[in-house]
Amino acid sequence: MNQNELGPAEYQLHLLETMRPPPEALDTALRELGCSHEQTDQASERVGAAIQVPAGSAGRTRDILRGVRTHQDQGGLVERYKFPLWPDYEFEVEYHSSWDFFMRLAFVRAPGSVTPAGQPTPWTWLKDEVLAQYEDVKELTLWLPYETYDVLNPQDGKRYFLRFGWHVLQEIEEM
Repeated sequence: MNQNELGPAEYQLHLLETMRPPPEALDTALRELGCSHEQTDQASERVGAAIQVPAGSAGRTRDILRGVRTHQDQGGLVERYKFPLWPDYEFEVEYHSSWDFFMRLAFVRAPGSVTPAGQPTPWTWLKDEVLAQYEDVKELTLWLPYETYDVLNPQDGKRYFLRFGWHVLQEIEEM
């Protein structure tokens, strides 16, 4: 791949950078991918620039990720993509019919992947799976791809702060 081309590897680094994972998870992921923090930053900037406005640039994601597409609905507006870094998830993109912008971008559980049990931990749980275990869920921030919540754990009666990036749990802290 030449320097100007973008592909799934760069997009995966963009997702990793923009989800703002815990430092340990980021370092482990970068070792696994054989990439540096600098390479991640550069790839994320390039992908971000390619998929931002002007109108029609959301369709650029489809071009970049064509090689890792696993699913496409009949109308072609919802597609799923598989990345090596997240074997239990697929990245689901719902496009507007004009291809001008995204309707939804989020990781979803991959077919055949088992929903974990027990206490939620970062990078193993998705937003809907975690929130289903808690009560009195209060949305604190919704600034995609980030979402934060204040929740009550009915088992221990304690409140927790939850942070998600692209619907993947990134942080859980007792308040």
